[in-house]
Parts: sequence; C-alpha cells; structure tokens
Amino acid sequence: MRLNRFMVDFEPDSKSVKLNSPEIIKQITKVLRLKPGENVAIFNGKGLEFEMRLESISKDSVLLDVVKKLEPKETKRKVSLYMSVLKKENFEFVVQKSVECGVAEIFPIVTNRTVKTGLNQTRLEKIITEATEQSGRSFSPAVFPIFNFKEAIFKAKDSDEKVIFHFDEKSYEPEKSARKISIFVGPEGGFTEEEIEYAKSQGFKVASLGENTLRGETAGIIATYRATQGI
Repeated sequence: MRLNRFMVDFEPDSKSVKLNSPEIIKQITKVLRLKPGENVAIFNGKGLEFEMRLESISKDSVLLDVVKKLEPKETKRKVSLYMSVLKKENFEFVVQKSVECGVAEIFPIVTNRTVKTGLNQTRLEKIITEATEQSGRSFSPAVFPIFNFKEAIFKAKDSDEKVIFHFDEKSYEPEKSARKISIFVGPEGGFTEEEIEYAKSQGFKVASLGENTLRGETAGIIATYRATQGI
C-alpha cells in the first residue's frame, strides 16, 4: 500500500521524529484522519527516507518512530530546467509538473520576449514540496531566483548536454550517456534568433519538440519529461 509522505527536516540517525508543523498536523489529523499505529513515509528532501509509525497525536505535535529505512527514488539523469518566466499560474503549473517528471533544479529566466517577470519564491517552494511528496521522490528540487539569459547560459556551461528549444529544428534526441543535462525553454513566441545564435556559440545544440506549436508551459513539461527519461 502506498504510504502518505511528508517532507520534514530530521537527523539522519533519528530513531523517532516529533512533528510540530501546524500544517502537517492538520493534514494528518483533519485531512487524512490518520490514527496512532498507522504508518507514513517521512523524508528530508536530500535522499533520506524512512517508513515511520504514528505513536501519538495531539493538537500540537505528532510523534513517530522509525520502522525501516526506504531506498531513495530518483532518476539517474540530473536535468536543470531553464524556463522563461510566464504568467504566474502557468509558471507554477510548469514547476509542479516538472517536479513530477523528475527535474533536479529550476531556473526562471528572463529573455528578450519575456513579458511577465514577477514570481513568488515562497509559493514556488511550497508547490515543489507538495509535488515532491506526491510523486514519491526522495530529493526535493531547488528553484532559484530569476537569471537573465546570458547568466543562465553561463550557469549551464559544464553540463554534459545543453539544449535550447526552438521552432523548425530537428526533433530532440537525448544523448543517452548524458547524466547532467540543461534544457532551455522560451516564452510565448520563443527565443529570438540572436539568443539562439548566442547559445550555439556557447556549445548548445538547438532542437524542437515536434511539428506542433506548443504553449510555453506545455513545452516546459514535455522537454523535462523527455530529458529526464532520455526519450
């Protein structure tokens, strides 16, 4: 049976964990209506995860004891998504789904055609936590402050595979041997020709996600899934 999962900070050698977060306590007691004796999964977002038993529940805290250590679940391909800032709700959707697809880190970027430039960092981190819990991952992806285009290109310089997506190019074929991959997805209207040429000059390959024109959020999700799965 699939365990309910919660991301919390705890010591690696812990035999028990006490939860004091009002939000998690509410989820355990009011939403899921879990009882003492039931098991859940507790992980720290850094690869450490345990199956734990609920020992006691009060309105202010929940005490759990370790049952067993669980094997971390993560893809072998570390994918960094450099995503042009979109409308708030669209960018948040990309963040949620890219986490479910296995992204390792997310870099919001501003390009020549970016229209919206404001993001709520706290909100994005909350979305990432919830998506990590839901998707069964042991590592929680990082989301960074906004980079401009050239800063982002420089940040990705040491990747095994560097891809910028653009219209009317050869369809993306992931490098099977690559383990550290950086993918760049543009805003509505895509990257400018100047941006594409600059990326190429820095060792990027240019590829498309097929013949159809995709919305920015759709492209971000599909690109992430294909890169993480190597398909």
